[in-house]
Amino acid sequence: MPPQTQAQRRRRTGNRDEDPRRRRQSRRNNESDNSESSEEDQDGDVDMEKAGDGTEDQLVKKLVRYALACEYARITIRRDGIRDKVLGNNSRSFKRVFEDAQAQLQNVFGMEMLELPVKEKRTLKEKQKANARKAASQSTTSSRQYILVSTLPREYKSQSIVAPSRIPSTPEEAAYVGFYTMIISLIVLNGGELSDTKLRRYLTRLNASQNLPMDKTDNVLQKIARQGYVDKVVEKSDGDEDAVTWCVGPRGRVEVPPESIAAIVTEVWGDLPDDFNKKLQRSLGIQELDQLELEGGIPEE
Repeated sequence: MPPQTQAQRRRRTGNRDEDPRRRRQSRRNNESDNSESSEEDQDGDVDMEKAGDGTEDQLVKKLVRYALACEYARITIRRDGIRDKVLGNNSRSFKRVFEDAQAQLQNVFGMEMLELPVKEKRTLKEKQKANARKAASQSTTSSRQYILVSTLPREYKSQSIVAPSRIPSTPEEAAYVGFYTMIISLIVLNGGELSDTKLRRYLTRLNASQNLPMDKTDNVLQKIARQGYVDKVVEKSDGDEDAVTWCVGPRGRVEVPPESIAAIVTEVWGDLPDDFNKKLQRSLGIQELDQLELEGGIPEE
């Protein structure tokens, strides 16, 4: 074989021997990089830190939009919904993103996310299940649900500033707010529970079937129950008709506190008797009712 041909074969063979070595070295480098990144992911929010503040800012803005959209539809802001629809793979950043979103809501919109109280167990079966879960788990009870409430000072909560929403229309929204506020007030003033029969008598006297502009009375009652303003408790009974009782729901307890009910009753009553405040305090379970708060009007959440 000529010397030139032998030299060419040696060069080809050498190149083939070097290629597997380079591939193995490259593969080892990639594996080491992947192992390092996986270890960093296990330590904490490394991906969020690497992406920089820009990614976290986007998550904060996304949470703010999600909270506003939920409140617009009067849907509770669920913690699971935040993880699934906002954070995605960045669930470990929940606390930091939540706090930054709270700051933006307060500074820009004058609102904040407030956790709802845990829904009370009304029926015997619900109470038994709750006691069984409490015995099995020692963790603190939390509703894991939030709504937006106003953080504006009282002087900025007048009707001229915080007016009813224009969607679907201002009169319809005002009527809806007035309706569920009136229902909650009746329930609270009747000791926290109101039978369905008694509620129907109140609605008949108020002529609700004709005065509600948005829908039939039963449909509006279902709507306020679905949105958490009231709870409809149905006690099953053998043979007889089911006992239906209405109670204040988690959202209703937050948006219509006793002070708001006191302001409504005072406004509707007109000329107040001397012992009015004491009786109202006793009915609402308020230790001390400030007359100035009553004169300040109905606080809006």
